[in-house]
Amino acid sequence: MSESKGDPAFRIAFLFHTNLELLSRTLPRCLEALTAGTRESFEVVLHCDGTPPETVAQLAPRLEEWGVDELRVRRRDRHVASGDGSNNGHRRLFDPRSPYLIVVEDDIVMYRSDPSFDVLAACRRVFEEHPEVPVLSKVNDYHQWSWKLEDRGPGIEPGIRSVNRLSTHFIAYDLERFRPVAERFGAFDLDVFIDRSDFSYNWEDLVSHVGTTADRRIAFPADWPLDVFHCDRKVQPGSMYHTQDPRLKAQVLAELEQRFRPDPDKSAEVAA
Repeated sequence: MSESKGDPAFRIAFLFHTNLELLSRTLPRCLEALTAGTRESFEVVLHCDGTPPETVAQLAPRLEEWGVDELRVRRRDRHVASGDGSNNGHRRLFDPRSPYLIVVEDDIVMYRSDPSFDVLAACRRVFEEHPEVPVLSKVNDYHQWSWKLEDRGPGIEPGIRSVNRLSTHFIAYDLERFRPVAERFGAFDLDVFIDRSDFSYNWEDLVSHVGTTADRRIAFPADWPLDVFHCDRKVQPGSMYHTQDPRLKAQVLAELEQRFRPDPDKSAEVAA
């Protein structure tokens, strides 16, 4: 997909539900890591799915401060996807104007250890040089996953693994490659997803399916100077489920901030 005149190369979408206190810290950090100093054009969308009206009302005054270009609000009263609630938001983000889409969930935080590294340009290069790659993802704390991350074939290039699965926490999509296959697999139907303790088929499973069939590959850039963490913990080791406890999420984020950004006075400049 070529860029439309006037449209950016990247759409960066944050998927938000209810935890505004957490979002107010994670969104600026993620945007700083992804976009500060980039040479790529981008826009930022905040997609609220099932967000209470009183929380939505608090968002508009913060959009300029955060660098958000568009606010979307979706209720969960009609035409809701099956399975995990987040499926409803993920499947509604695929407006095919920009060639690349990045989706970040609201309890994810990112840190870039090399200020000169251009994450968006690196994503674009991987997609341009490797036509077999429809999706790219990286999460540092993948050791928590119940479905274990494994290599699938040789690496895509030095520092970038080819893997068996990804997580919806952070995904970059080449839309021209991903969307037609995902549509065939039922990604945009309402009744294809399942979320049970004995069987899960949610958005990340479908995206992993797209990325590992018919010689397609999932890129996992393990060596990029980009650290990506989920601000939560499993309810118990080996479980599919996280606690969703706001206090624990705040604690995990505080620990990560102390580790990666110990200077509280260091400002986070986000490129517009």
